Amino acid sequence: MTALPSRRRTLAALALCAFAYLYVFPYQPRINNPNENVRLYMTAALAEQGTYVIDDYRARWGWVNDCAVRDGHAYSVKAPATSFFGVPAYWLYLRWLALTDGTFDRTVALWLCRVSASIVPWLAFLWVFHRWLGRHTSSPLLRDAVFVSLALGSCLYGYGMLFMSHTLSAAAAFGAFMLLCDAKHAGRMRPLRAFTAGLLTAAITLLEYPGLLASVALSLYALVAVRPWLRLAPFALGALIPTGAMMHFQWRCFGSPFSPGHLYVEDDFFRGRHEEGFFGAVGVQPEALYGLLIHPGAGLLPLTPILAAALVGLVLSLRARRTRADGVVTVAVFVFTLLAIAVMNNWRGGWTIGPRYLVLVYPFLGWAALVGLDRLARGAPRATAAFALGATAVGLLLSGVPSAYYPHYPIPVDRPVTQVVSMFVAHDYAPYAFANVIGIHGGASMLPLAACGLAALAWVALASRERGVRAGAALGGAVIAAVLAAPLLVDPRPGHAEIDEARSFIARSWTPEGHDLAARLEVALAREASAEGYERLGAVYEAEGRHQEARAARARAAHLARR
Repeated sequence: MTALPSRRRTLAALALCAFAYLYVFPYQPRINNPNENVRLYMTAALAEQGTYVIDDYRARWGWVNDCAVRDGHAYSVKAPATSFFGVPAYWLYLRWLALTDGTFDRTVALWLCRVSASIVPWLAFLWVFHRWLGRHTSSPLLRDAVFVSLALGSCLYGYGMLFMSHTLSAAAAFGAFMLLCDAKHAGRMRPLRAFTAGLLTAAITLLEYPGLLASVALSLYALVAVRPWLRLAPFALGALIPTGAMMHFQWRCFGSPFSPGHLYVEDDFFRGRHEEGFFGAVGVQPEALYGLLIHPGAGLLPLTPILAAALVGLVLSLRARRTRADGVVTVAVFVFTLLAIAVMNNWRGGWTIGPRYLVLVYPFLGWAALVGLDRLARGAPRATAAFALGATAVGLLLSGVPSAYYPHYPIPVDRPVTQVVSMFVAHDYAPYAFANVIGIHGGASMLPLAACGLAALAWVALASRERGVRAGAALGGAVIAAVLAAPLLVDPRPGHAEIDEARSFIARSWTPEGHDLAARLEVALAREASAEGYERLGAVYEAEGRHQEARAARARAAHLARR
């Protein structure tokens, strides 16, 4: 028995996700995010000049990291697909400006690239993903819990809003898996589906270089899944398109179709890291495995705990003859990707939300978790539903909320919610949001998004057709969420200098500026100074780690008190 969703149910799922992804625009230009900017530079070069060379855009918009320099010209060192996908929206924006005599705005251009090249394709994947999950469980609640946990309660949410490749690489990889899995169980594959599966399989690497191992695993799976054998021809034809695009990019930029740009990285430090071992691979590091999987503030399992059930699902898949090949390829994608990152000297990936280099494996683990939960629910339906709902709530809190506010936390921040996000909420910091259009800023502008998160959680809880299961899930889920989240919200280093420094940097560089508590107090005190006001301002600065400003405010308060 399956829990195939109605089209109305899937539309509701997609509406919740679309609102969450489109309502906020977490953009912090002062951090000069190289992952987005170097891709935008290449998109602009392709749209405006038809070249991969980004020299003119570095001169126009400023230096950015993650560039490779060869023969005196700068190129993006990133896999090129995301930049390719941004070209149509960027080009149409230029044409619109030409027709209307408008002024180019780089922030608008980036937003358009985010929406067209990241958010819309990801939402299209989520439509298919929600319906496909329904085939693998008899419980609508478990289906929707896994869906919401991945779409809104994991770092897929944070990276899905950015002009980056992580979330789309996950969509390409699992999109190919879904097509191949369906073909294997049906015993036949249509030519168009085989072509699409090949296209997606090779596109993983075109999106992200580390995706090569997933491309290989899925290509091997195709040998098992694609029937009749002649349908491997359209599979190979589809794969040739991204492969040819990659080879052209590397040939024109780095002199060989088989040469990535990492050994031409401009930054001396990062070039040195890439030259260590094999392109930065230095051997499996235990601290990397811990950090990627179980670190309380950055690991895959604590931040999206519903994926813990994947272990049960994978064991079940491997034991059953019918699903053994599916389980093997899932394990292969997970293990190969994990080890490929764990051997890298830059396994953390800089300023992140969660284990960004593992984003590709999330849908695979989500499917396995659903298989495991479905089996557990046969013996303990209420307890399993309670775990699923509680784990979904924890994912929304620990991954979804930090993603919406600031999806790039400095490395010293090891408990984002406690150390930084609590400051955002208490001091009225908020990213750009659609409510800004009607003059609502600060914490009030985030209320519609909070309502969306609560609605998603309620939507999951109400999915079950059995009233007793719904009630048990709601009560038990609250308890489980508290038990899972409480230890992850304890700051292990309260008042630590590195955390204060990270908070102060974020506060000082925050965009949009002028709407947070400190900024409003500054404006009020400029109109009417008072000792009490400056004391309060000093306390706000202190909580934000801005100790220099706090001392100045308290000195001003003392001066006014003496008058």
